[in-house]
Amino acid sequence: MRADALERRNRIIDTACELFRGQPGTVPLEVIAERADVGIATLYRNFPDRESLLHACGARLFTRAIELQHSVLAEFHRDPEGRWLHYVDSLVDMGLGTLVAAFAPDDLTLLPSDVMDLRQRTAKLGNTILEEAKKHGLVEASIQHDTFIIGLLTVARPPVPGVLSLEPNITTNLVEIFLSGLRHGTLRPLRY
Repeated sequence: MRADALERRNRIIDTACELFRGQPGTVPLEVIAERADVGIATLYRNFPDRESLLHACGARLFTRAIELQHSVLAEFHRDPEGRWLHYVDSLVDMGLGTLVAAFAPDDLTLLPSDVMDLRQRTAKLGNTILEEAKKHGLVEASIQHDTFIIGLLTVARPPVPGVLSLEPNITTNLVEIFLSGLRHGTLRPLRY
């Protein structure tokens, strides 16, 4: 792919990710093309339908998460709590709560193989980070990676606008409460 074509493709993906973070699933492709400063035909040449664009957004999210995970693991031993909090905050800032909801099918086995591979690599590295957090008392020993990631997805989802007007920092506050719960565990045994 030529450099200019690759730059346009990346601009479309980045624009779509940003717009899907705010309005998952409801952004018209024409709006994405306009904001990416490309024609709709260029968007369709790169992504024949919404689903292929959503999958590209998923791949971009997982790729960024893998880069983050490598950097967190490289420095975890120097400042465990700081790196753990940086990891969680960065996942939230990436739009994890909205982007996963936008691109993930009801049945994850239906993800394209390249996106599934990235998802599995992300889960493996995420589990390594979680185990490091457990060793340093930042996460209770019984917490599984799926519980962590699904919980973070849930608390990081943007609230409805009316809730934001009542509590502008609700997502940040919920993430803090979630992290506290991870550290202390549950009042009742978890069921897996």
